[in-house]
Amino acid sequence: MNVLHPSSLLLPTSPDEQPCLLGGCCVACGTVVFPKMPVCPSCRRNGTMQEVRIGQRGKLFSHTIARIAPKGFKAPFFQAFVDLEEGPRIFALVGAECPVESGVLEDGMDMRLVVEPLADTPESRDLLAYKYVPAVSPGGRGMPGHA
Repeated sequence: MNVLHPSSLLLPTSPDEQPCLLGGCCVACGTVVFPKMPVCPSCRRNGTMQEVRIGQRGKLFSHTIARIAPKGFKAPFFQAFVDLEEGPRIFALVGAECPVESGVLEDGMDMRLVVEPLADTPESRDLLAYKYVPAVSPGGRGMPGHA
C-alpha cells in the first residue's frame, strides 16, 4: 500500500514548501522510479540511482471505487493509478476532499499530491499516507495555492 516510510516522503518544513515523494533517477539512462531502489529496473545498473524529488503533480491514469474495505478502512473509497510528471505510474488512494461518487474523477485529469491519514478509522488514522486529489476543484476553480 502507500503507507509513508521516512525514506519515501519529504514533508514541508516551512509554509511555502509542498510535500513530495522521494524517488530515484538513474544517472546512466534517466529512468525515474518510485519508490527508490538501488538497481535501475531499465538498464539494470547497480549504484546509478540518485534520490530525486518527484510526485507533486500527475495525471490520473485510471481509477475505481472500492466498495468493500479491508480492516482499517471504510468503504467506499477511491483507488487510482497516477502518472507522475516525472515518468513513473504509481498506485495511490484519493484524498478525503474528493467525494467518492461516480463521475467525480475523470481519467486524464490533473492531480496533485496531498498527505493525509491513511484512513479515518481507529486502526489507520495515525498512519500518514501520500494521496492524490484533483488539481482543480469540481467547480472548475483552482485548488487553494495552485493554478
